[in-house]
Amino acid sequence: MGWDWQKDLSRLAKTGGYKQSPQIFPAKVRVVEVLDGDTFQADNGQTIRLVGIEAPNRGQPGWEEAKNYLQNLIDGEEIELEYDYYQDDKFGRLLAYVWEKCAKNLGCQNNRRLVNWVLVKQGLAKVVTYEDRRPLKYEDLLRSAESSPSAN
Repeated sequence: MGWDWQKDLSRLAKTGGYKQSPQIFPAKVRVVEVLDGDTFQADNGQTIRLVGIEAPNRGQPGWEEAKNYLQNLIDGEEIELEYDYYQDDKFGRLLAYVWEKCAKNLGCQNNRRLVNWVLVKQGLAKVVTYEDRRPLKYEDLLRSAESSPSAN
């Protein structure tokens, strides 16, 4: 089927390993379905979970509000993905910071904004980190949004 595991794994190793593979960890995707307030399906078939935050789960108060907000924010859009040290989880989902294009919206800087931060700022998600793991790249930024939620 075109896969030579020894040759192809060797090629991946030369380019930095599978974590550097743009096929496995793409820089841009189009959102085709929002699954909940912190997870969505991309046009390449991958499921992406916003890293560093936790929105309410199905059946919990705020689940529908968080899902609808994320849906209105990014559904159908081409978004940029940025990865941290932890790039995937035990469920096979990619873990990423999601950047969307913007003009003058909440958190917009240089014509883009961090969706993870927006959800925390709006009070629709909380920051989640683990003491036994390496700090996240944008942990301080996310925590600053949590300490001063938006008045919207």
